[in-house]
Amino acid sequence: MRKEVIYLSYHTPIQILESEFAYKISGNPKIMMSFKSLNLINPIIRAVTELGYSKPTEIQYSAIPHIFAGKDIIGCAQTGTGKTTAFVMPILQLLKKYTPEHKEIRTLILTPTHKGAMQIEENFDVYSKYLPLSQLSIYGGVLAGGQLAALRKRVDILVATPDRLLYLDNKRHIDLSKIEILVLDEADRILNMGFVNDVKKILKLIPQKRQTLFFSATLPKSVKKFAESILNNPIEITITSLSSTLQTMKEPVYFAENRDQTGLLIDLLQNENIRRSLIFSRTKHAANKFVPEL
Repeated sequence: MRKEVIYLSYHTPIQILESEFAYKISGNPKIMMSFKSLNLINPIIRAVTELGYSKPTEIQYSAIPHIFAGKDIIGCAQTGTGKTTAFVMPILQLLKKYTPEHKEIRTLILTPTHKGAMQIEENFDVYSKYLPLSQLSIYGGVLAGGQLAALRKRVDILVATPDRLLYLDNKRHIDLSKIEILVLDEADRILNMGFVNDVKKILKLIPQKRQTLFFSATLPKSVKKFAESILNNPIEITITSLSSTLQTMKEPVYFAENRDQTGLLIDLLQNENIRRSLIFSRTKHAANKFVPEL
């Protein structure tokens, strides 16, 4: 099985999103990338521009061209690097490109938690602002009535937790037979939370001929093995962290005896430049001791 693997590195999500950056292609001089250079359509560029972004992150400019080419993807990058947008924007464009009269669910995104489902749906809402596409998220913990009512209308993109999706399928409230694109978001958490059997059941409900996108913050051997078992000649994109610190960040260190630590902490907090503080304690007992003294 032929597989292309791409390895990149980044410093911090803040630097990537807020600064101009470049990357080197095949030894050529550095080329500045933009969303326009990714061949995104104007409605999507307009939406992303209104959010204040002008340059794609590394996972975005690496994954989007392959998604447009119809390739299966294994994308590994830390949280905060723009993984969600890396599949949201090309999916919107691919769905817009084909039959707008299509009434069945065309894209399915699986995510492990209701919070993740809501966040992904919000991303689709934002980037589809100028497109005639509809999306819906379904998850447990809420009454299914509202979700069932929404499913009776046109839904192009369905974001779901595996357990709620299977529940609705068992009740015959949902049809996944026309899925064109499957996304497993936070795939490592999906498997670690015990959803692997649910995912296997869902795979039997959707067409074998599809594009599958697999995104994860980590890629241990078990997760990678599962990804390769359900993907077809995937392109592997790994964004590795250099764990570097912002140059503008100062990190002073103070050494103190146990008996002097509380007094030192109080002195530091009296600095007028410190408006918010986050204090870590080794034990619950020490934390409980700090609070009344502060």
